[in-house]
Amino acid sequence: MSRFGKHSLATIEYILRWNHQGVHFEERYLARRVNVWRDVMPPNLMEKLDGLQTGDAAVCAYDPGELVWRARDSAVLQLPLTDFERRTAGSRTITPRVGRFYPQGLLRGAPGVFPSTIVPFRVLDMDGECFVADCNHPLARHPVSLEARLIHVEDKRSETGGRLVHWAEEICNWGPGMQAALPGVPTDFFDDAFFERRDEQDDREFYAEPRIIGHVDAQASVVLKELYSRHLERGMRVLDLMSSMQSHLPAEWDLDVAGVGLNAVELENNKLLSRRMVHDLNCDPAIPGGAAGYDAVVCSLSFEYLIHPVSVLQSVRDVLAPGGVVLIGVSNRWFPDKVIAGWTDLHEFERVGCILECLRRAGFTTGLEAVSVRNEWRPPWDRHYHETGGVSDPIYVVRATNE
Repeated sequence: MSRFGKHSLATIEYILRWNHQGVHFEERYLARRVNVWRDVMPPNLMEKLDGLQTGDAAVCAYDPGELVWRARDSAVLQLPLTDFERRTAGSRTITPRVGRFYPQGLLRGAPGVFPSTIVPFRVLDMDGECFVADCNHPLARHPVSLEARLIHVEDKRSETGGRLVHWAEEICNWGPGMQAALPGVPTDFFDDAFFERRDEQDDREFYAEPRIIGHVDAQASVVLKELYSRHLERGMRVLDLMSSMQSHLPAEWDLDVAGVGLNAVELENNKLLSRRMVHDLNCDPAIPGGAAGYDAVVCSLSFEYLIHPVSVLQSVRDVLAPGGVVLIGVSNRWFPDKVIAGWTDLHEFERVGCILECLRRAGFTTGLEAVSVRNEWRPPWDRHYHETGGVSDPIYVVRATNE
């Protein structure tokens, strides 16, 4: 069996872990083809991985500034509001809000920034005339740990062309850190039009025609099931909220699963369900069936359609047994006519922060966790394989515990 070294080709699952304000964050990123000689490896990991084999793992801890650039005071800018370029995206005008992230290209006159710059900055504070823009990396102030799991290792027989990959940047840039709220300041997600939708007709009419199809690729569904299973036990009573023909739960675990959804035919096609309830949560956020004492409530790939998410989550608390868990899984695909407008404004990792804020407003304050899984292999038979470069849909799961 090949051992990891400077002349190896490898597949590595990187797992970044960090904590902030009582929330545990975990970012899983599959480095599908690592060329050790050519690529830039995360600091200190090469030494720990050297000589290991497929199935082995190594972990490094990093203080702020060791894995990503340390926060610099000079990267925090106080600017007049006129220096925030209010572009239009879709039918919505982009405006600064405290805690939100935006592309630096929206900053007029900032040094080293061009209109096409998409590196994020965060609004730390604002008043009627000025705002404070933090252009530091979202993880710059956080200590983190990084685990590297060797999925496959082989000896390189020859050197071919290719792109040099800086793996710390691949793992940490473009999202991780953007889920966290500012210290002591809730993110100002919800403007007056946040919950508006392109199609405001009755949801029961829109969903009247059954869709007997999965909403993410098969590998993403496997990942979602795996992440849910970490918090479930055999024989549990589970409520699948906003359910359809697929529950993303382990069928072999003998779970007692009740489903609430909008289409009776889709629910009937879901053989994992023992009870089926047709109910529109956007018309009535109260979950039918009363205080049922569920061990777990899952909401899969549908949170972005709720127009009263906090009220629905308060109802979830009412039906959860003490110590029960709520698990909310999302990806980056949706029905454009029914998704809430504010959801499409947010970066994928900001959406995790939005879910966490809704949970807090609903009274969930313990057991908070958010996991992201990116860059998994999409099955080669998937009809979107070529257009996605063989990359599976990303999965984000947020967990909270009922006190």
